[in-house]
Amino acid sequence: MTRVLYSTLRAVFGPPFAIGFRLRTSGRPNVPAGPAILAANHASFLDPVFIALGVGRPVRFLVAQEYYDDRKLNLLLRTLGTIPVGGSNRFLRSFRLIAEVLDHGGLVGIFPEGGITRDGTMKPFRNGAATIALRLGAPVIPIHVGGTFQALPRHAKWPRFVPVTIRFGKAIVVPVRHDPSRDEAAALTGTIRGAVAALAS
Repeated sequence: MTRVLYSTLRAVFGPPFAIGFRLRTSGRPNVPAGPAILAANHASFLDPVFIALGVGRPVRFLVAQEYYDDRKLNLLLRTLGTIPVGGSNRFLRSFRLIAEVLDHGGLVGIFPEGGITRDGTMKPFRNGAATIALRLGAPVIPIHVGGTFQALPRHAKWPRFVPVTIRFGKAIVVPVRHDPSRDEAAALTGTIRGAVAALAS
């Protein structure tokens, strides 16, 4: 997503979303001016919207390939600059796009649960975000999104205007590991999940 498009969308949708959902953010200064991976819990399709509004910069979110296969969503996702992921034959392409965004000082948004929660509780995190962070040596910003499950759960057709909170945690510094082991990835995944969970209280 270009900064012009992001600024336009934020100007148009930011005020009504912020007022309608009584959006509150905290810890925004924890997001660096340079590159970082934003790792958040995933409770609703609204999560990327509120994270993007809260961070104040364009965010390139990772989206499952299956959504790109939907013709109704394909153009929208590409316009918003999302990065398709999924399928072993597509991993290298996705990794290159992620590396390119970070190399240019951008932000990449990842939901390590791998999908939207069905009951509002945070699911186990997968190792993908940690592996990417280790390979690229990118800092990880833990984020907790609250209220979006009540606002728009997975199978709801219309949103409810309930309060939404976005909390940005302190950056997790990640050393470069060009070939991280499963244990290293799992350890960092645990650290990230713990940091996100801590922000919920």
